[in-house]
Amino acid sequence: MKMNDILNEVNDNFGLSPEQRKLANMGRTLMNQAATTKDDNLSNVMSKVGNELTNFGALFGASNLQELVKRTGVSAEVIKKLMAYADKIGDTHMDLKKDHADSGLDDKDNDDDDFNEPSDADIDRDATAFAKGN
Repeated sequence: MKMNDILNEVNDNFGLSPEQRKLANMGRTLMNQAATTKDDNLSNVMSKVGNELTNFGALFGASNLQELVKRTGVSAEVIKKLMAYADKIGDTHMDLKKDHADSGLDDKDNDDDDFNEPSDADIDRDATAFAKGN
């Protein structure tokens, strides 16, 4: 059995729906952002909501918004704002990964030809000619 088969089997055992997987990713994003947030109260709220989102739909996790409000002590409006924030950050990260896969983050060289730059010999010839005043 190959390692990919083992990992796929482990991932399938969790039985997460695509929605649960998205909520769990949002929760991890919130917890990561909470670590860099300077406001301690906001950081605590972000990590608490993030933790509950990672368990959303699990056996002992919240299964709807009302339970999430009860478990976190945070209003539904704040939870929705935090989820929108996490979704926006997730979209930004996906855009960066896609851009990097396209041609890099510099956005200068978006063609497939990596050899469209002058060669070292051409640069040397031009520099020598310039130095001689030609």
